[in-house]
Amino acid sequence: MNNRIDHVGLVVSDLARSIEFYVQLGFRVERRMTFPGREIVILTSGGGADAAKLELLRYAESDLSQTVPADRTLLGLRHLAIHVADVSAVFERLGRGGVRMLPDPPFRQAGGPPIAFGLDPDGVLLEFTEIV
Repeated sequence: MNNRIDHVGLVVSDLARSIEFYVQLGFRVERRMTFPGREIVILTSGGGADAAKLELLRYAESDLSQTVPADRTLLGLRHLAIHVADVSAVFERLGRGGVRMLPDPPFRQAGGPPIAFGLDPDGVLLEFTEIV
């Protein structure tokens, strides 16, 4: 079997804001769908069958008081990793744009590529890892 992850779904509080954020990271809108009580926007990075996809969901009646927990030891989806060409450039650009970046500055782990973490508009932890 040749299994792969097709997409990751994120419930967002403000669809336009989240689309703008992920487009700045190199994703593009592939398609939009509207159903009773919800809107869905599929974003993709690259093309072809192996393109990474994000499914942004905005429900008419979301509980916006509940957000992604910051405690990295809790069970469940912990972060979304995104390959970028230059971690330092992304770190600087997003930081200047008001995105909370953690830690400061980007770092290398065990001789690997530079990485940095930040939060998307709804607090989803993002790991930016440099393409080597």
